[in-house]
Amino acid sequence: MRAAVAEAPGPLRAACRRLARIIAILLASVVLMPLQWLVMRFTRGPNAFVVPRWWFGCLRRAMGIQVEMIGTPRTGGGTLLVGNHLSHYDIVVLGSLLPARFIAKDQMQGWPGMKFVGELAQTLYISRRQRDAAAVAAQLGAQLRGDHDLVLFPEGTTSSGERVAPFKSSLFALFLQRPAGAPGWTLQPFTQQLLSVDGVALDAGGDRAAYAFHGEMRAGPHVKHFLGLSGARVRVTFHPPVTIGDGVDRKALALRLHAIVAGALPTHAEPVGG
Repeated sequence: MRAAVAEAPGPLRAACRRLARIIAILLASVVLMPLQWLVMRFTRGPNAFVVPRWWFGCLRRAMGIQVEMIGTPRTGGGTLLVGNHLSHYDIVVLGSLLPARFIAKDQMQGWPGMKFVGELAQTLYISRRQRDAAAVAAQLGAQLRGDHDLVLFPEGTTSSGERVAPFKSSLFALFLQRPAGAPGWTLQPFTQQLLSVDGVALDAGGDRAAYAFHGEMRAGPHVKHFLGLSGARVRVTFHPPVTIGDGVDRKALALRLHAIVAGALPTHAEPVGG
């Protein structure tokens, strides 16, 4: 009888876990995506971020990602949240915590289903190419709303999460400009720190690469592998908001924000450029 109830072999257990998670994600999507489409027929204001938070929360739980949150995110509109970028799972983690829009690179629209999901979440897709900088600024300027909060990953790419890569300062310029008498944007830095993967703490040998997505990794195999694991634990630290004074240099601002974000990690930050 003991053999009959013995734990399934690793590959079979991973396959069963993967299937169960995919089913849970599909069920949540079938219920909540049409609801969000309906909501957006009436409003694209703050109330349009309620259902996405539910959806991202369902996805996060289905994937077994536990979040330890430190500090309080600023909400209510006019906040640009700036932090480090570990993985495609960052959208799920932060989307479950914040009623905010994401600024993402335009290549993501080519991922299966991402264009539709991005429209429902009001994602701002932009080009990271230097020659498109002027067009990007005009595109963002036309779509910014004072009653929305935004999430920006100024590294411009994902990393292993051990250090914070240099922040690209070009996008900050748009948020430093405001018409006379108009309220300015408030910046709030945040730090994401991966603590454990598949129940094993990183400092005890946990597999960082099973969660962090960087380098030459391929998205499909990376997601497939992670869904077969028990999950991960991530700490998100929301630092005090940063007030932007008049005449602030964007590169100096990038340096300041980088120092705050990197300072919450147990490793030393890389030099900043850009």
